[in-house]
Amino acid sequence: MNKNIKVRLMEAKDFEAVVKIDEYVLKQSRREYFEQKFELLFKSGEFLPTSFVALNENDDIAGFIMGTLYIGDYGISRDGATIDAIGVDPDYQRQGIGEKLMDEFIFHLRQLEVTKINTLVEKNDARLMNYFDANKFSPSKTVVNLERSI
Repeated sequence: MNKNIKVRLMEAKDFEAVVKIDEYVLKQSRREYFEQKFELLFKSGEFLPTSFVALNENDDIAGFIMGTLYIGDYGISRDGATIDAIGVDPDYQRQGIGEKLMDEFIFHLRQLEVTKINTLVEKNDARLMNYFDANKFSPSKTVVNLERSI
């Protein structure tokens, strides 16, 4: 594990770095998605801070985790939060940054008395499934993702 990595709450100024890492990892841009997420997170004033960035030894962003604390949406009580996006710069992968981000995310949510975290992962994304499995996530016993092609 890289001991020089620091984790802090995400700030509005982190936008470009988050978009760059996400695009680098996924090989496609989701700029509009992150514009919406950052707008809600930093301008609406309706969300508690639950997103973090990992800084390398030069204080450059090496990874991020974005979450949302739900309050009553879809019958989910305040005890539930979600992970909306996570990414680690490929140059910094396999150095414990994803683990460090998850640990800080969970520690923060426990301070807010959150008891459950949900996320969605594509069934065929073995790398992400393994990451969440290593972080003690398991398939939900209470919620099923439904979809319909149209």
